Amino acid sequence: MTQNLFRTRAAETTAMAAVAASQAGFAVMHLTQADTVDPVATPVSSYALTWPGIILFPASVLALALACAILAGRGVGLAREGFIRFLLGSTAVMLLCAAVFRTGTPESGLTWWAQIHRYTAGAAFVLLTVVAALCALRMKDAAVPDWVRRGTWWVTALAALTFLTTTVNTFLPGFLDGGDWRGIGQRVLLVVLSALVWILVANSTRVTVPTATPATVPALAVDAVPVPATAEPVLAGSRP
Repeated sequence: MTQNLFRTRAAETTAMAAVAASQAGFAVMHLTQADTVDPVATPVSSYALTWPGIILFPASVLALALACAILAGRGVGLAREGFIRFLLGSTAVMLLCAAVFRTGTPESGLTWWAQIHRYTAGAAFVLLTVVAALCALRMKDAAVPDWVRRGTWWVTALAALTFLTTTVNTFLPGFLDGGDWRGIGQRVLLVVLSALVWILVANSTRVTVPTATPATVPALAVDAVPVPATAEPVLAGSRP
């Protein structure tokens, strides 16, 4: 019953709308906070420190978490996808934590809640990258549209490369001056992995909720109905 609920058209529409809302929220933050947040040098979580990012940042992250949660219950339209669905559910939990625990400010420094935010956000990116790789491998021999297969491979390659670059720039900011442009990698990674979630939702529509068909009773042919034999009438005064 629960799995069928996630496979309904309403669940599909909600997941698609959640991805769109997430990307729209981040786009609005980039436009409205361009004078306070440097998109090149600062991480995406910096938008959560000023208005309207205080509201839009957690809302956008939660919207992406909702899409991942629906996919975890719905499936991605592949065979043997139990582990993939587990990873998507774990991603939703990590994104929930990243939305609830805010990043640190220059005054507060790297507090315990800021560390939770950092590592849960990083874990969400890692899990989605692994999901992309697993789906790309299993789509090789699966009956999926060509654009879905190619898109998943491109997402896997870009996510892996971008995540590696972002990790190096975060923990080794002096390497190739990566700390001065680490924000670019994070934003590319966010867009790429959001595209992955959208592709997986689109592919999951191939699995629909089975609808019960009413049982029909075949009509009997008139010629097939046996007619009981009747005795001939006996006329009065006649002998049998």
